Amino acid sequence: MKKTLFVLSALAVTVTAVAQDVTLGTLLDEMVDRDRLTRFPAYTSRMYSSYDRASVAKDKPGWFANGDASQFIRVEEDRGRRELVMLDAKGPGAIVRWWHTGDNENGTTLRLYIDGKDEPVFSGKLKDFISGTKLCGFPLSAYCSSGRNLYLPIPYAKSCKITYESPHVWAKEHGESCYYNIEARTYAPGVRVESFSMDVLKREQARIEKANAAMNEPLDWLAASVAKTAAIGHFDGVIKPGGAVTRKVKGAAAVRLLSMALTTGDGLPGQVGWREALRSTVIEMSFDGNRTVWAPAGDFFGTGYRFSPYRTRYTEANADGRMFAAWVMPFKKECVLTIRNLGKEPVTISQSAMMTTPYAWDESSMHFGAGWTELNRVRTRKDNQFEKNDHYDVNYVTLTGEGVLVGTGVTVFNTCNDWWGEGDEKIYVDGEDFPSYIGTGSEDYYGYAWCNSTPFMHPLIAQPYGSGNGSADISINTRYRALDAIPFRTGIQFDMEMWHWADVIVNYAPVTMWYMKPGGVSNRGPEPELAQLLAVTKRQDIYGITAISEGRIEGETLDASAAGGRTTVQGGRDVWSDTRQIWWIDNKPGNELTVTFHMKEAGRRKLTATVTCAIDYAIVDIGVNGEWIAKGFDGFNDGVITKPVELGVVDLKQGANTLNVKIAGKNERMQGDSHMFGLDCLDVKMP
Repeated sequence: MKKTLFVLSALAVTVTAVAQDVTLGTLLDEMVDRDRLTRFPAYTSRMYSSYDRASVAKDKPGWFANGDASQFIRVEEDRGRRELVMLDAKGPGAIVRWWHTGDNENGTTLRLYIDGKDEPVFSGKLKDFISGTKLCGFPLSAYCSSGRNLYLPIPYAKSCKITYESPHVWAKEHGESCYYNIEARTYAPGVRVESFSMDVLKREQARIEKANAAMNEPLDWLAASVAKTAAIGHFDGVIKPGGAVTRKVKGAAAVRLLSMALTTGDGLPGQVGWREALRSTVIEMSFDGNRTVWAPAGDFFGTGYRFSPYRTRYTEANADGRMFAAWVMPFKKECVLTIRNLGKEPVTISQSAMMTTPYAWDESSMHFGAGWTELNRVRTRKDNQFEKNDHYDVNYVTLTGEGVLVGTGVTVFNTCNDWWGEGDEKIYVDGEDFPSYIGTGSEDYYGYAWCNSTPFMHPLIAQPYGSGNGSADISINTRYRALDAIPFRTGIQFDMEMWHWADVIVNYAPVTMWYMKPGGVSNRGPEPELAQLLAVTKRQDIYGITAISEGRIEGETLDASAAGGRTTVQGGRDVWSDTRQIWWIDNKPGNELTVTFHMKEAGRRKLTATVTCAIDYAIVDIGVNGEWIAKGFDGFNDGVITKPVELGVVDLKQGANTLNVKIAGKNERMQGDSHMFGLDCLDVKMP
């Protein structure tokens, strides 16, 4: 291969490096070479997406605009057809990751134009190109819980243009919502790139099959392979509360694999003790005297604090409880691994291994880093300079120095039956005012779509557990990067919008992985106080259970379960006390709602339920502890108001009591068929 000396200046960075010719084959080889991420690369990158163009600056209205579908660079008329331009990039470069959803089967065509040629190198169904088998198989091409993903690299010497033709985009009826994210590298002028074509694709089929197999290798198989040549340290044993175990490795080497199982209490997967071990046991690593890794074990290994078997290329959790991390973590002189128990119970480590092999450290080498934090019991809305109760940006990480971003994950505990992840990623590289990466939704960033709760796994993306996507439960999302690793010369800031459908309180814990040259700085350091907090498993862990003798109970703080319809927390109206209510929608007559409240002691109390009335609210029956008291209450009103429903003096039990609601019918003037009901608050008084 010809080697060329060049200067990179495409996106305001300057770097001198040695590069070889770029082909589909060399990119596939790079993808499966685990060491490549440890050395600073010779390219820049950016993303093209359908993000809402109303987002123009963080200090202007529209920053959280959410119309992220069917937004294109421009529309071109070509030979009587309307082509919607999704990407128009100048080379030399390569497409390295593509996500899409919203493909309509009828009358749609994707076209890929390379190097300015009039005829596309591919013309056909979008799903065939991105997540089908016409180009390659799994995992380079994958359909993951409604998300279409393509990791097959598409290199080009001069330019690449991607267009989409669909009669359904912007159609008044049965219109198509076209969402896409396409990530592209740019090489320096003078780098020789062999452009993608179907002939090149055919020629490289053996390499494609080899890459698919290598990307999908189980990490226990990798462990057996590495063990043949690696130095292996073990650290099985019991760590007392407040204690730690430490292992040191001297010399120029790299950690190739770290594995262990953690148990506490009864040690059964799914039990609270297990979850506490995953959250309060912390992985800390220092390389050449600099601590760069600090994260709870569950987040470090990609399973959060709910153990869920899954597998990616870099992390894995086996059904027997063993967890693996296969990041190559190099060092010049010394590595120190410390495992700390910040919990209240002893933690048992078993099946442990720290595998290291020699590594040739040079000026392009970088240390591995991982940082974690949690927004603990935070409201999903807050006031900003433009709106009250608005969305806001969450900082995953801010890094200063020279390096690459290689992974992100998040563990969310949701507290209502609504979607938590409408927010878009915003990634600022090297001091940008506007992010070169701005996306279309959290699930899109993590490779799936439509807040799908179905678990999935892939070498680079995974949802080990997703029940919290539409209910009060946990969600765990992970995304790692290979060819789509994002290089930065002076720094990078990764933000994700907190954009929940409801105004509620949640726990939101992001984790980030990177490589940086020595001297790089992260804003994510040790946070032992957060790691020691109770790992919540149910809604009451966040909202708490308040038992009262008398007083007001806000409806949105109570547990609500429905036999039919959907419940959530609705906010943003001053008509409700504390501006929020329990909202029960998508109903039909006969559906029942149960709202649980607690009393300190048994006794007779006067009970009043304040409920919402509006044009789309139903006629309901309301009762207490299964006894119907107020039958036929009509919730219809021309405007949104609240009304008290007097339930009289009732006998309440010590502990849990229930307010019962049944959809009885509708006012003839009620609009729509959702048969809504809303509970603002309950007032409990002595008779």
